[in-house]
Amino acid sequence: MNDKSTLERALELARQSNCRTVEEIRRTLKLEGYSNIEQHLLGASIKKQLNAAISARSVGNAAGA
Repeated sequence: MNDKSTLERALELARQSNCRTVEEIRRTLKLEGYSNIEQHLLGASIKKQLNAAISARSVGNAAGA
């Protein structure tokens, strides 16, 4: 059983992992044993949040390089 909800883990992956797309986040969640991923990440709002977190991470990495 996972300690974090699917949404919590998806946001964590967007902020802190090497996942570059929402699709990569979905694949990672599946590999980690999360279920009903499509239902949790279906809405436009969560996709927007995930993409914003990925972009912010990318900008932060470029600034630190």
